[in-house]
Amino acid sequence: MNDGKDFYLQVAFALSGCQLVEQQLKLYISEALKLAQKCIGKRMPFKMCGDDYEDASLERLIDVFKKLSNNRTLVAELHRFKNERNFLSHKGISHCLDPEGELFETTAAEFQERLQTIQQEANRLYLVIHEEANNFRGYLYFEEFPQ
Repeated sequence: MNDGKDFYLQVAFALSGCQLVEQQLKLYISEALKLAQKCIGKRMPFKMCGDDYEDASLERLIDVFKKLSNNRTLVAELHRFKNERNFLSHKGISHCLDPEGELFETTAAEFQERLQTIQQEANRLYLVIHEEANNFRGYLYFEEFPQ
């Protein structure tokens, strides 16, 4: 590790991948709700939309996703991801600082391994959520439902 600046840049880069997972969940939820609206048509009011979850936490997004998907394995993976992301983003950096606020090199090196792992997991989950949405995306754009 070169210096503290490199460390903080690596933290920011890894956690930005976590943001992409959140964005992909929001897109999934938005599209699933659009499909629900399309299926319901004018049969009854349906006023839910993706914007309702614009500021939702990752935990809330996972809870909504769980209600819109039957993929229990993916839901479990998302919960594990959330727990690791929460540690890294909320407690991880302070865990790497010594009492004087300087970077503790040994702990920071271990932390970097976790950052690399979560970055890879974020990339994988991003794609898996996208593929999960592909299960219904065709109906959203190409199928017509009787009113």
